Amino acid sequence: MALVACGGGGSDSSTASKTDNTPVASACTIASTDPMLAVSLNGAVGSAQFSGGGSQLTYSGGLTGSFALVKDGSSAACLDSTSSNTSMATAMQTGASGLGVSHVTVAGVNQPALLLNTNGLASNGSVSTLQGNYVVLRYQKDTSGGGQIRMSYAAFSIDGSGIWSMCKNTASCSTPTATGSFAATAGSSTAFDLSSSGLVRAKAYLMGTGANRVLVVAENDSGGNGVVTGLWLGTPQSAWSPVAGSYVMNSSDGIQNPLSVSLQNVVVGSQNHALTADSPVTGVATTTASNGNINYLVSSPAGLVVTGNNDANNFANGPGYFSFGVKP
Repeated sequence: MALVACGGGGSDSSTASKTDNTPVASACTIASTDPMLAVSLNGAVGSAQFSGGGSQLTYSGGLTGSFALVKDGSSAACLDSTSSNTSMATAMQTGASGLGVSHVTVAGVNQPALLLNTNGLASNGSVSTLQGNYVVLRYQKDTSGGGQIRMSYAAFSIDGSGIWSMCKNTASCSTPTATGSFAATAGSSTAFDLSSSGLVRAKAYLMGTGANRVLVVAENDSGGNGVVTGLWLGTPQSAWSPVAGSYVMNSSDGIQNPLSVSLQNVVVGSQNHALTADSPVTGVATTTASNGNINYLVSSPAGLVVTGNNDANNFANGPGYFSFGVKP
C-alpha cells in the first residue's frame, strides 16, 4: 500500500463565470515574495519565485517552468492552469517556516519539488550548524541501472565537526551503514557538500532553527556502479508528534495526495489507518497495509510530513514510493 488517494483537483465552482457560463477558477494569493530554493524529487536544485500576488510561480537557475496558479476548489492547494501538469499541487506552509511544496519538469519529467525560503536557510559558514541526530526518509533512483527506485529510513547523526554516520533501516547499529563528512560548498553561502570515501555525493541544506530544522539533501552520486539521484528529508530526532491537520502532498506517483495526520492516525481519502508511533525508530511512525507493506512517516514541527514505502528497502524489491507536503 502506498499512502495515495484519487488525484486531481477541480475548478472553484463558487467563483465568477465567463459570459458563456464556463466557471473561472480564482487566482491563488500565496503571500510569499521571497526567493525560494527548489529541490526536485530526483535531486535537481534551482530557484523559484512567486509573483503577481502569488498567482505565478517561475523556476530558474537550472530548473525551468512558469505556472499560472489557480485555486483548487475550496482547498488550500493551488494548481497549474497553464499546462497539463494539473495532477500535483502548490502550497506554502502557514507562518514563518518558509516551507512549501510544488512540482517542476526536469528532463521532461514532471516531479514533486520542495520549496525553501532562502531567508530561512542556515549559513554554511560553520558545519557545526548541522550538528544533531536526525530521522531521515530517503528517495533514490538508480538512473544508470534501468531507473529502479527505492525508499529507506535512517537514523542520521552529525557531530560538531561535520562528521556524519548513518544507520539505515534499523534503529541502531554497532557499525554504521555509511559515514562521511560535510563541508561548505564552494561558491555558495548555504549549500553543504555531503561526502563519503572522498567523493561528493550530494548537496545538503538546513532550513529553520531548533526543533523546526529540516535537513534537505539533493543526491547526485556517481561514486558507485552507476549514478544514483534523489531526495532525503530529515528532522531532528524526537518522539513522533506531528502538527495535526490536513496536508497538501505531492508524490512520486505524480499525483496530489492529501493527508490528514494526527498522533495516532493518518487519513487518506476515506481510509483511516492507525499509526504505530516511534517504530521502528524514534521519530518515525508506521502503518501496515493488508498486503504487508509498511508505510513510514516523518513529521516536523515546521509543518512538513514525509511518507514512503518500499518492500525490503532496496532497488530489487521496488518500486519505492515517496511523498512530502506541508500544512497550509
